[in-house]
Amino acid sequence: MSSDVLAKRKKKIKSMRLLFIITFTIFPTLHFLLFYVLVNIQSFISAFQLTTLGELHWTVENFQWFFTAVFGGELSLQFRNTFITFVLQQIMFVVSFFTSYFLYKKIPMHSFFRTVFFLPTVIAATVTMGIYQRIVGPYGPIALMVQNILNLDYKPELLADSRFANFFVLLPIVWLGIAGNMVLFGGTFSRIPDSLIESAKLDGVNWLRELFQIIIPIVWPTVSVLMVINLAGVFGANGQVFLLTRGQNGTDTLANWMYMQVFTADGAFQHNAYNRLSTVGIVLTTISVALALGLRKFTDKFFGEVEY
Repeated sequence: MSSDVLAKRKKKIKSMRLLFIITFTIFPTLHFLLFYVLVNIQSFISAFQLTTLGELHWTVENFQWFFTAVFGGELSLQFRNTFITFVLQQIMFVVSFFTSYFLYKKIPMHSFFRTVFFLPTVIAATVTMGIYQRIVGPYGPIALMVQNILNLDYKPELLADSRFANFFVLLPIVWLGIAGNMVLFGGTFSRIPDSLIESAKLDGVNWLRELFQIIIPIVWPTVSVLMVINLAGVFGANGQVFLLTRGQNGTDTLANWMYMQVFTADGAFQHNAYNRLSTVGIVLTTISVALALGLRKFTDKFFGEVEY
């Protein structure tokens, strides 16, 4: 076969390969450019715009409104509930780590507990919250228990009463907050060599030293990444607010408030709702990125790379 024929064949193969790559990358690339890059550019521009008496003008009033709303204004409740939800989620993050460790150590009935904790990930959230609403509803056992404890002459509607609503909206996080992290922690623990744990046992290492001196340093890269991801989503901490109360009765969070602004929008463009939402997004994204990068730099100092 001549060199010219080989050269033409190689050129044709390269052309076909290039066409194949373009065919399978053009759609996701266009999707990314249209629905991520373009949308975010438009959102950034909208944050500096206001429509007054039908006229569009450039301003920084949206940012002034945001900081006024946060500190004592219409968003103070949402921020407070968001941080409470976030703190509870981080507590459950720690609980899920220790729970995963004890399941990894195969404590008695570990299979039963694993099933109980994983159950929420199998059942749809709408179904789970529907059952939960029945349990805490006015005809459920929890309402009767609260009635007896507080000596009330009526059965309280716990999710419709501002005295109880926040507590019972946050309560599902105690159960639902374990399952997701357990999947990641369980996979990480399973990669730890059994020989390493057996050697520690032969040296007389108890479970406490094993956990803090062997297990945590080994799985720290996974833990630190999850911590950074959690912190980056601090302003998105929402729990099951929308499914349970839609933010009513003092349960509203920042993420739910933003969703409801769009969900119930009526003349949103005329009333600058989207401009304000864009402003909120820019400020919160900036803060979240700064916090996540700072935490990442901080956590990297604890342990070096562990090879096993």
